[in-house]
Amino acid sequence: MQYRRILVPITGGSGDRRALDLACVLASKKNLEVFLVYVVEVKQSLPLDADMPQEVGVGEQCLAVAEMYARGEAEPKIHKIMPQLLQARTAGAAIVDEAIERDCDVIVMACKINENLGQPTLGETANYVLRTAPCEVILAREAAEI
Repeated sequence: MQYRRILVPITGGSGDRRALDLACVLASKKNLEVFLVYVVEVKQSLPLDADMPQEVGVGEQCLAVAEMYARGEAEPKIHKIMPQLLQARTAGAAIVDEAIERDCDVIVMACKINENLGQPTLGETANYVLRTAPCEVILAREAAEI
């Protein structure tokens, strides 16, 4: 598959670098566009465009760190990076909508295995993206804590 556009959701977690490393490998030797997306989830009790300066500040910082890593420390480096901060009710829907809007060929995202009622699960966001994304999805599962 020849990728042209890659979407990488950023959370500020430890998996961001792994997802960016994978995106760098996919983007190597090609002049691809990489979209970094951070989603601020807005509670139902608030309007979707609510002023959330603390959450937006955290998101902007996470995007800045991720962009700096992708341009500087990651090998190979990514040159066409477009960071985007979104406000949405759920991160999964925002990620899929952004992938559709940007005509992305692949979503590269980190995930963790969590337990829900004693059963292992990827979590709501990763499950939603896997079920509904119209493009390929590559998950980088973080190592389990022992």
